[in-house]
Amino acid sequence: MSIHITFHKTGQEIKQAIAQRQQQLQSRLDKRNQVLNTFLQDIKKVRSYMIRSSRYDYGHGVRSGYTLFSQDDISSEEKQEIQQLCNRIFEIEQELHRLALIAAHLKDEQVLELTLEDLIGYGFNAGGVEGEDL
Repeated sequence: MSIHITFHKTGQEIKQAIAQRQQQLQSRLDKRNQVLNTFLQDIKKVRSYMIRSSRYDYGHGVRSGYTLFSQDDISSEEKQEIQQLCNRIFEIEQELHRLALIAAHLKDEQVLELTLEDLIGYGFNAGGVEGEDL
């Protein structure tokens, strides 16, 4: 038998936690955007990435011949790193949009029941929200 724990938080408390979470996410996004911007300035690598990304990569196993790359082409590792970077930027931006939407529609006096997952997702931590009396 599992126990279901709920937490009661006001809209104002949730907005405070969301604001802190947004700051953390924005800082992470800024760092990733700097890496992406540096990559985007290297036109040869961007071109190579785009061309290689347009082809289906069969990975391990059967190949239909050999693929030859010039020394200016992006390496498989670099291609994968950029893809992971772009995926993470997308995820962070989606999370920022989700949090902004929630904060925009919460009323300060509104009291909500939150699950542990909700609490974590909104940015609450073991120390509570900064400035919050525990």
